[in-house]
Amino acid sequence: MEQNTLIALVAPNAGEQMGGEAMKALQIFQQYKKFHPNTIQIVHERNKPELQDRLKLDDVYYVEDDWLSLLIWKSRVFRKLIDVWFSKKAVQLAEKIAQEKGLTHDQVIIHQTEPNSPVAPRAISKKFFNAFGPINGNIYYPKMFRANETTLVKVRRLLHFPLQRFNALLPKGIKKADMIFVAGGERTSSSLEAGGCKQETFVETLDCGINDSFLDRPRVEHNDQNFKFIHFGRLVFHKGTALIIKSLPKTKHPITLDIVGKGPQLDECKRVTEALGLESRVNFLGWYTEHSELFDSFKNYRGVVLPSIEDANGIVIQEAMALGLPAICLDWGGPQLLIDHGENGFLVDPVSEDHITTKIAEYMDQLAENGELAESFSLAAREKALTWRWSVVAQEWLNHYKQLK
Repeated sequence: MEQNTLIALVAPNAGEQMGGEAMKALQIFQQYKKFHPNTIQIVHERNKPELQDRLKLDDVYYVEDDWLSLLIWKSRVFRKLIDVWFSKKAVQLAEKIAQEKGLTHDQVIIHQTEPNSPVAPRAISKKFFNAFGPINGNIYYPKMFRANETTLVKVRRLLHFPLQRFNALLPKGIKKADMIFVAGGERTSSSLEAGGCKQETFVETLDCGINDSFLDRPRVEHNDQNFKFIHFGRLVFHKGTALIIKSLPKTKHPITLDIVGKGPQLDECKRVTEALGLESRVNFLGWYTEHSELFDSFKNYRGVVLPSIEDANGIVIQEAMALGLPAICLDWGGPQLLIDHGENGFLVDPVSEDHITTKIAEYMDQLAENGELAESFSLAAREKALTWRWSVVAQEWLNHYKQLK
């Protein structure tokens, strides 16, 4: 790709203080700038205090609110359309910048990195190349957990494909993309195809990379027996924390579990622990003051357990594997795309609670008692994680642009 090609990245939010998707958008921009300096970022003006004043980033452009956006935002009925408004305004701004620079069609790529939903309506440029993604969606609870769905989640699941078939009838939108980075495997590609997107525009990829400095940390080495496991993250129902606790009575070894995090499921997890008489085997540690302290603690553990039923990616699994902790997860969502069962971790089929807790217990026992197995998993996990360096992922994405004609 020519260095004079302008890449305009578009995301409603990008920064360190606006959640995980905003963090990912910021990291993509920062990595692109290293390899392709002629990259700009377009975001909503609410990001200006952080990006301009605190991080002091150059080549960031801001979409300002107008009367229509304020009207949409104040309306409960139409608030979901705010992303459509932003997408249209951001594309118009990218086109204006490109035209002011005197660039032609083949010299500009407008890449909307957020939102990551395959259903979300988007504006599209008729003047320049359009790229989208990583798209990672169409993730809902396994059938056995659907009684726990909220009404909103159930409605979203039931309407997902009808909405996509409706999107396929619209004259514009993501189906007109020149390139779509697909991070959710078949579940996401099937949704995009239902929405009228062409399979030949798909590029299979990761949802998120890992900073190079993180992968420069030493790998956790395993030997002998180790009965300690860790679970970390916000304690919400879909993370499956209670399932790990319920698996402990089924282990043949005195496995212990450290739970790092807080959230609305904390009290329920404590109740389950007390009901099963596991107070001596389950430790609720809350949050670490610094994230680095959490990673430093990994050397104490044999593995990480995350039986999540709705994680589209699973950055915590990427981080654990990168540092050499074998992972035990459900064969569902993002983790099933990260873990190679029996090589660098274990996956459990989410068919019933009894099956899940039995298999989690079995896999924890195997790793706990067998240092050689854990070490082989650790080495394999680290090797795979090396391909997740943001520098590697960003360069691969940039290389794919060469296919645009």
